[in-house]
Amino acid sequence: MASLTPWEISEELTYSDRLKRFVHQQREEVCVNGLPHVLKPLPPKATMNGHSSPHQTGDLICYDILNRGPLHILTCHFSDIPANAPVRGAHRHISAPTLFCTAGKGWEWNDGETYNFEVYDLLVVPPYTIHQHGGDRDVGCQIYVPQSRMIHALGLLHREQIKFADKPDFPDGTEPLYDSEKKLIGYRIKKGILGITEDIDVYLGPSPDVEGVFRARLETKEWSGAVGNTYDRYLKLLGEEVKFCKTITHVIRFEEQPWEWTRQGCLKWYTHPQVDCSARRVWLYLQEIPPGSRSGTHRHMAEEQIFIINGRGYDIHDGERWNWQKGDLINIPAMVEHQHFNADGGNPVLLMSSMPSTCTDLGLGGIEQVEDAPEYNEKGS
Repeated sequence: MASLTPWEISEELTYSDRLKRFVHQQREEVCVNGLPHVLKPLPPKATMNGHSSPHQTGDLICYDILNRGPLHILTCHFSDIPANAPVRGAHRHISAPTLFCTAGKGWEWNDGETYNFEVYDLLVVPPYTIHQHGGDRDVGCQIYVPQSRMIHALGLLHREQIKFADKPDFPDGTEPLYDSEKKLIGYRIKKGILGITEDIDVYLGPSPDVEGVFRARLETKEWSGAVGNTYDRYLKLLGEEVKFCKTITHVIRFEEQPWEWTRQGCLKWYTHPQVDCSARRVWLYLQEIPPGSRSGTHRHMAEEQIFIINGRGYDIHDGERWNWQKGDLINIPAMVEHQHFNADGGNPVLLMSSMPSTCTDLGLGGIEQVEDAPEYNEKGS
């Protein structure tokens, strides 16, 4: 969207909500219909935290939407960690990120515990956790990070930089901050950047104004008393959430998840409502399409973003063809009928699909099947 401070557009207050709703709805529909459904990812570059790409379809802020692709909620970024790369930075935020290893292998450090991962494993970081990841020293790794903007809609976008990368790269318009002993303690965003009228100093480490909240949600003990009323259920829930995040797996292994032949094709689920993990922002699954074949055709209320891990082919979205190849991102707007085709007669296609969990929570998670995958009658159940 054009403005980074939409709450300051005071002239809109003079018009009725109903009028604004239909004006903005029409504008968004025109914008969505004019954006491409297949994108070449923006490449990774040096940052303060390591070598990572920008967010591919807008940042996580709610009003940075409909800029590259026709999606309102979903975005993603990539981290490229070459062999012998400098150690990346560490940070913390409220939502639980999911990190999918597309090549190589590496490690993830979460609040003092280290977890190793291999190619096609999914890393799941619980909320409020200080985390850092790196690649194997000999082969490095590449990581795809599907994300959802809904965390900002809830007012919970807060993020803290705990440690910079060993060799941080500060972007234009910023400068590093040092203490009296020349120790790097943060960075300064200079006035004029994004319209700010005064410098903003960002310091490393936990933010004092939220540290107490985070501590409570990391350390609260399990409820031991009787549940006497509805409110008690939510007091008990906090302790259950803390215990759950302490005991749940941080790595969902590729080899441990089954392939399922479904009406949509051959799928391997990593996260969905019945999977016990702390990743509740997006539902994720792999899809493999045999050489020269196709998926089923379906439609759902949620938008969808798909990363092409291997292969080449095309999609049909409401009758329109969109070609794609390895490394591309497919962006499917809400309520669009779609189907995937493998254009290579000698090799399978491998796709990683991401859908926002919000629709399931709102009772809008059901899928409408229009056509079955051709192999389903033979291999499905």
